[in-house]
Amino acid sequence: MSEYGHVRAYLDPLGIERLPDGHWRQSIEMVFCDDPDRDRLGVVEPVCPIDAARARELASELLMLAELAERGMETPR
Repeated sequence: MSEYGHVRAYLDPLGIERLPDGHWRQSIEMVFCDDPDRDRLGVVEPVCPIDAARARELASELLMLAELAERGMETPR
């Protein structure tokens, strides 16, 4: 398992795309850094782009894991 000193997510200002149905989609970028001494605002690499559906799925998984961790339970496999 990896530990990260800094994790942040933001909307990519250049990742805006117009869909065929007229809606807009904007990419979400996640930044992970395993150097706890590095300035959190200076962290720029590596970047993992995800879309809104994957972001919701990831958020749901993280919430479930956080709840299990708070209870001291092992995650189901």
